[in-house]
Amino acid sequence: MKIEIVKYALKNLWLRKARSFLTVLSIMIGISAIFIFASFGLGLYKYVEDIASESGVDIFWVQGKGNSAPGLDDSFKLEDKDLRAVDRTNGVEIATGMYVKVAEVEKDRVKRYVYLMGYSDEREEIKLVESLMTVKMEKGRQFRKGDIGKAILGYNYLVPDKIFSKPYKMGDKVEINGRKFDIVGFYESVGNPGDDSNVYLVQDDAKALFEINSYGMIMARVHDKDEMDNVVNRAEKKLRNVRDLEEGKEDFSVQSFADALETFTSVLNIIVGFIFLIVIISAIVASVNTANTMITSVLERTREIGVMKSIGATNDNIKNIFILESAVIGFVAGFFGVVVGWLLAYSSGQALDGLGWGFLMPTFPLALWTGCILLSTLVGMFSGFVPAYYASKQKPVEALRYE
Repeated sequence: MKIEIVKYALKNLWLRKARSFLTVLSIMIGISAIFIFASFGLGLYKYVEDIASESGVDIFWVQGKGNSAPGLDDSFKLEDKDLRAVDRTNGVEIATGMYVKVAEVEKDRVKRYVYLMGYSDEREEIKLVESLMTVKMEKGRQFRKGDIGKAILGYNYLVPDKIFSKPYKMGDKVEINGRKFDIVGFYESVGNPGDDSNVYLVQDDAKALFEINSYGMIMARVHDKDEMDNVVNRAEKKLRNVRDLEEGKEDFSVQSFADALETFTSVLNIIVGFIFLIVIISAIVASVNTANTMITSVLERTREIGVMKSIGATNDNIKNIFILESAVIGFVAGFFGVVVGWLLAYSSGQALDGLGWGFLMPTFPLALWTGCILLSTLVGMFSGFVPAYYASKQKPVEALRYE
């Protein structure tokens, strides 16, 4: 393409800068929306991938059927006989139970109600719990064999004004249901306020504190993750037997980590489908706006087209001028669209992280930047093709007579 054509196209866009600006603005808003939704969607996919890599796809768990909060339905109980049934299932490497209750934590006469988890002080069972919960120690240590009167707190207890105005530190005592426990550690951030506000005790302390003997959840690791479905089926059968239940009338559910990830991914796919719909609508709106601008430009410059043709401009020269103008509009809109989209997505992500929803952080791969700019440029180019073709077919004599 000749440099003269490029200069001429850019000059015309500048001469009609008000109209060009409004067209760029309308496309930019659509591209910004696409960038924001896509960055958060990709961030959730990355979160799932990180969870899958950090957690065990060789883990499954048992809880009450339909229970959104394990251990809080007093009508459903998982007892030692259920734990033994799971532990003795062919293919299970290790199984453990966890107590789950709502506890009252008090500090400086301020009370908060949070979830309390009570789990084994056996090293291998602790590893199983940490693997399922995808947490590691932020400060301090994990429970040791025989620990009594000790507590581990979630990450938010380290942060001022998250749970209490003054955070806890190592060596402090935390008051749970009126009883004081020595803080021996803090878990790292999980990324949501609920999990990051949990408190953890060993099973013996949890049992004594709540006078309970039933688990809120049973977790197990299999020897061979490829045999997960078969092991889960065998565990379900054993649980039906010990609970004297018929098939299809279970009051419990057995779910593998892979199943949970698949369910979460299915929801994400729906979200991505919604994003794709937004992309289509935004592309259509951008095309209409750009086409409208270019058609108006062609009509206004009909006599000018006649002059250019009369002094030797070819049909391709005329067509290239208008296609270039529409492509430049699309490129500029795409560039500023991704910049504005990044600013909004990044600031929103930081705000969500500050509120404790760190798992909702967006991600910004290079492909997202280039893809959005390329989409905007192509939409501009193709929407300007028809007006450009119409302009190129103008007859010099008729164009010069146009009023």
